[in-house]
Amino acid sequence: MQSNDTRMDESSTTTLGDQVRRAQAGDEAAMRQLIVSYQNRVAGFVYAITGRSDSVEDLAQVIFVKMVRALPRLNAPEQFESWLFRLARNTCIDHLRRQKLRRIFTPFAPEHENVPEPDGAVDSEELDALRFALAQLRPKDRALLALVQEGRSHAEIAETLRTSVAAVKARLHRAREHLRQHYTTDEH
Repeated sequence: MQSNDTRMDESSTTTLGDQVRRAQAGDEAAMRQLIVSYQNRVAGFVYAITGRSDSVEDLAQVIFVKMVRALPRLNAPEQFESWLFRLARNTCIDHLRRQKLRRIFTPFAPEHENVPEPDGAVDSEELDALRFALAQLRPKDRALLALVQEGRSHAEIAETLRTSVAAVKARLHRAREHLRQHYTTDEH
């Protein structure tokens, strides 16, 4: 994966940092391009954390609104990507906390947890077991696994989470162990 400094804007030869600086200066085209460039990745990240397809569009919109409002205060434009995914992670975790509180006061109905099946030949029992195992993880651990699944290096994850590489490795190990425990428990 290329670093943020050398990742090129698809529509020109400017770096991501240059594009962010233009957006910070009020260039609407640069702002739009940032949103278009990251919308699919942010949506996938939101889905990985929440596990609910019905939340993705709304949460992605909230994330991008927060991005637009906070972008002028970003001091290091070359760290935009880490900053954006930290913003997305925090927004998703806040959303999940609010949902948890709502469930305390709202009766549960099975249709609230209805997630459409993906297309293709997938073993539904195994998929259900994996979904269950992922649901048992803390949102922070699901976010960590989503960053790894996206192909991020430990250093990039550490930057996103504002922690050390050693802490990322330790948290990742624990998250994988918890996932393995919940997944293997349900196989038998």
